[in-house]
Amino acid sequence: MGPAGMRRARERGAVLVEAAIIVPVVAFLTFGAIEFGFAFNEQGTARSATRTAARAASTQPRAAAADFERAAVDTLDAASRNFVNGVPELALVYEFTGTELASAGACLAAGNCAVYRWDTAVPPGRFVRDGGDPWEPAERDACAGATDRVGVFLAVGHDWITGLPLNLSGGVTITSNTVMALEPVPGTQCAATVP
Repeated sequence: MGPAGMRRARERGAVLVEAAIIVPVVAFLTFGAIEFGFAFNEQGTARSATRTAARAASTQPRAAAADFERAAVDTLDAASRNFVNGVPELALVYEFTGTELASAGACLAAGNCAVYRWDTAVPPGRFVRDGGDPWEPAERDACAGATDRVGVFLAVGHDWITGLPLNLSGGVTITSNTVMALEPVPGTQCAATVP
């Protein structure tokens, strides 16, 4: 083999070494982008769900506690169909008093907070009440200028789709929390409460 043949053989060997280094890096970046794209999409879906649920509850400031909660939770149930690879786990509907709640324990300790857990017994699944304190209509201030605020929290488990091990737990929990003021009721309904 002449000098030209040896040079080509060395170049082929160098190309193989470079490919062995570059291909795994490119594959990791590609699959990582896919994974984070799906997780980002799920986060947007969760944010939209809590925003819509808080809006649904805020429009019913004088509804019975069960109806007030169900307005939010029914919206979350419907929105859960939009998750690509996420499974809803926990929902909280609560009176916002300056702190966003993000766990069932914090909800139970705060009062005026309902805990809902995802139940797959009724396909395709729905949220069922799992404790908490109802926020009664008489406790909700919905008069213009001094309205209370309702918070809705949602936790969704998201498993990795491509199987690329981006972390040791095999997935992430995506959360979203939205707080919205209650819609003011007509002034005639507030007149009775003014001294």
